[in-house]
Amino acid sequence: MFGRLPRWLRFILVGVLNTAFGYLLFAVFILAGAPKFWAVVGMTALGALFNFRSIGHLVFARSELGLLPRFLGVYAGQCVINSVALELLARAGFTPLVGQAILVPFLAAGVYFAMQTLVFRELEPAN
Repeated sequence: MFGRLPRWLRFILVGVLNTAFGYLLFAVFILAGAPKFWAVVGMTALGALFNFRSIGHLVFARSELGLLPRFLGVYAGQCVINSVALELLARAGFTPLVGQAILVPFLAAGVYFAMQTLVFRELEPAN
């Protein structure tokens, strides 16, 4: 039944799971005293490994290990964007936990677009 849902809806549903897992990791790092940058790096690194399987399998029905370098590349880019945006929000007075919550929908939309076009894109048929 899950496979019959539109891809974007599957991404949102899987994204809820992945986001909860990532935000939990971020909160654990912050509450343990890690600086914001390292909390983002830790959250992204551990979350990417978890997300590769869930996004690849449940959303795009592809999880070949050959896709992992591009998948990790998207997450590396997302990590940089996340860190910069989080710092800008901190300078505007937001706490790290609130700032990260604000960023989630924007980061999710960007990651979906990048996954669809850069990682799990449909291959052109050979002529």
